[in-house]
Amino acid sequence: MTTITLDNGRLRLVVNPVVGGSVVRFDRLTEHGPEPLMRPGNDAERDPNRLAMYPLVPWSNRIGGGGFTWQGCHYPLAANLAGEPLPIHGDGWQREWRVERQAQHELRLTLRSFEQPPFDYLAELSYRLADDTLEVVLAVTHRGETPAPYGLGLHPWFPRSADVRLEATAEGVWEVDADQLPTEWRRLEATESWNFSRGKGLPSGKIDNLFTGWNGRAELRWPERGVTLEVRADTSRYLVFSPGKQADFFCFEPVSHGVDAHRFADSPTQGLTSEESGLVILEEGERCEMCCHFRCHPAD
Repeated sequence: MTTITLDNGRLRLVVNPVVGGSVVRFDRLTEHGPEPLMRPGNDAERDPNRLAMYPLVPWSNRIGGGGFTWQGCHYPLAANLAGEPLPIHGDGWQREWRVERQAQHELRLTLRSFEQPPFDYLAELSYRLADDTLEVVLAVTHRGETPAPYGLGLHPWFPRSADVRLEATAEGVWEVDADQLPTEWRRLEATESWNFSRGKGLPSGKIDNLFTGWNGRAELRWPERGVTLEVRADTSRYLVFSPGKQADFFCFEPVSHGVDAHRFADSPTQGLTSEESGLVILEEGERCEMCCHFRCHPAD
């Protein structure tokens, strides 16, 4: 048995350290049995994209151009997912994590990785249950002699139903091309279908876009189930992904940086500066982290 279960009587979390440190299930415990708050997987599954949540380190989403140039050196990156032509989500979600500490309500994992230059890092991932809340902290410490640009994120998968509602502020959204790389940022209009600031259903068609200007708080509501999941993160960006209304899932991903930001990190005149993109440039021994809380409570 490779999975580890945390249980505080109100919530239950099942984690598989071997499969990318992924969450297999995240349930609220009711008198009728466990009820999924994220799309449930199973203990035998070895594909993180069929589980409930996984960490994004040392970057989130896609990088185009076959890699990126950093401080005068080009670093090639190979595609790492079948059917996906571009490298995606770094390597943390596809590696085995080490268990450093395990308790009834808390789990701490680590990952040492140096196979994707210039990324040479130690990642830390902790899950903690407290009352009605799951706290997730993801951190990375750079171990290489040459500085490198890092980004972090979480990739939860949620049940999609006809009545689900998403509430999350944003100032704007990035349009994308056929490779899902950003092409143009535009400000969100108050009445459009992608403006979730006041809470609304998901669009019927495909969505796989980065939203900026987030205040770090969101609510996911399933009225028929009487459940609301509040998401709080210390980041100003999120991604929304769903193939369309026929899918049984959608993703709401708190992330620290823009899509494809690494290709412009060393050439601000060609795109965003590292500060604007959200990337963090770490010297040897420097650390950055992100924290996210998922709080379950009855629907209004």
